[in-house]
Amino acid sequence: MSHSHSHSHAPTANRRGRATSTVVEDQFLQEVRRRWERIRGLVRATVGYQNDAFDLRANAEEREAFDFPTDRGQAKSFLRWLRSVLQDELLEPVPARDVREGRHWTAAYIRAAVTRGVNQSTGLLFQQGASVENIPDDEIVTRPIFQQTLEQAYTRAYQNLRDITETEADDIRETITKGLAEGWNPRKMADRLTADLRSIQHSRAETLARTETIEAHSDATLRNYERAGVNTVSHGEWQATPGLSCPFCRRLSGVELTLEEMASGAVEWRGSTYRLKPPAHPNGTCVILPGVGGSPPSSPLSERVPGTVLSGA
Repeated sequence: MSHSHSHSHAPTANRRGRATSTVVEDQFLQEVRRRWERIRGLVRATVGYQNDAFDLRANAEEREAFDFPTDRGQAKSFLRWLRSVLQDELLEPVPARDVREGRHWTAAYIRAAVTRGVNQSTGLLFQQGASVENIPDDEIVTRPIFQQTLEQAYTRAYQNLRDITETEADDIRETITKGLAEGWNPRKMADRLTADLRSIQHSRAETLARTETIEAHSDATLRNYERAGVNTVSHGEWQATPGLSCPFCRRLSGVELTLEEMASGAVEWRGSTYRLKPPAHPNGTCVILPGVGGSPPSSPLSERVPGTVLSGA
């Protein structure tokens, strides 16, 4: 019985391309953006002229929810409200067990990235003449070898999202304090706060969606090469994405690394820390090619990679 249909939907074996998780990444990003748009809408309605929660309009008839005698009290009350909005709209908290078992809203994207990682790496193995089982999509997530990868990825994505909801409300405290001190009108306060939220969305939430997707894809790739066995895959080879890669990833492209070095290695180069498993840095798109039939690299890691080896040597 052939299962070739299970990865005909993606360019799974593109030696020169980027990781095939980009479709999943786009879907994850769209969902993150939809949630942030809703959060900004709620903030605009609450702070702007609609509700004027800070009572910024002169001679307001009645005060709204954040009625405190001091600016500081108002700011504190608003931040408490915003944190609960971020929790409800962005995080949607669930028990740890549900997270591990893939019942959080982020899990669908992680599963899809893992599936694509397995498919792409299987395609790359086939290309090099390796004989490996091509697991149908719906079976990948039930295989014990990928269970740990999934659980770790589910948990990591959830915790990182929770960090955003817990720390970012404080980042806009400054805007509120300044606005109250300078007597901004409701529209200006709403504009500034939604601009802050948009910047948090771009810098943290969207980076999280991209990074968690490629990370799950990479973890699944390494696990799939392990599954093929050391006699089949002796090592991995870094493949940078043409036209998209940073200077570090271009320097690393073509370098052979053991699967262990990729799983745990990190280097410092030109003042930044990079991992030896895609993504080497946030928003990375590189992919790991299988070294089939050869012998693993034997020279010290420090001779093969740019920069100073921090771990994985």
